[in-house]
Amino acid sequence: MQKINTKVVISTILAIILIGTITFIFIYKANNKKNEPLIAIDNVNFTLNNIKEKFLESEYSNNNNCNGYVYDNGIMITCNKVQYDFLFNGFELELSTNQNANELFKYFVDSIEQLHGYAPDEYLNTMDKFFSGTTSIIGLDFSNNNGNNYYSVYVLEPLEKYKEKDIVTEENIKNLEDYNYEFQSLGYTINNIELKKDSEEYLVIFSGVIGGQDNYDVNFTIKFYDTANNLVASETLDLSSYDSFGRPSMGFVATARLDNQETFNSITKYSISLSK
Repeated sequence: MQKINTKVVISTILAIILIGTITFIFIYKANNKKNEPLIAIDNVNFTLNNIKEKFLESEYSNNNNCNGYVYDNGIMITCNKVQYDFLFNGFELELSTNQNANELFKYFVDSIEQLHGYAPDEYLNTMDKFFSGTTSIIGLDFSNNNGNNYYSVYVLEPLEKYKEKDIVTEENIKNLEDYNYEFQSLGYTINNIELKKDSEEYLVIFSGVIGGQDNYDVNFTIKFYDTANNLVASETLDLSSYDSFGRPSMGFVATARLDNQETFNSITKYSISLSK
């Protein structure tokens, strides 16, 4: 009687178990896909299903045991046994949770931007800048109110990517047209800077976004000058009186109203500063 090779038997059993497991997973996923509704998004060439699948391919998903499914009202993502319900309102996906989901949302948005044409991981740096309050992105929202976190992302168009800018750390006199920079002082960053002149109301309007700290106990001052660098007008805002509503950055506007057209026309330069 031929002696049975124990190693061969064990190897064969393990191979059968492995093949069976793989087959089960394949059939399970195929059935789930078959039962999952296909939810289209108007005016884009991808679906909610594509977003889910792209996210589940991400590094975050692989490292945090994520799975998910699409249903009529959105995308349900589960990572490390915690559920995250992204509700779809026709133009954006919204998440409300008592969990800190910054990293998950970061990769979730990157997955959407990949479907819009960005390279894998290309949008992660922008998300880091967004959460740190360094920049504000139209179409992205995040707020934390007493541990209740709200996230939303616009999905119908690609989001603007953060671009590195010159960094200014001291008060400098600049031309009104020169605002493509970041101003950093006292631990704060002011970005998304714009200046406009309203010739009908004789207004010079500065707008920007400030972030980088948990509070805004700081004064913002803008000064306006003529071509010879003579001071014409100035405005100071106490930013502690503003409310960020739990967001990582806060928008604000400083407006100088001039007495007459001659004074208004004389303004060609400005400077900004922060002080305690």
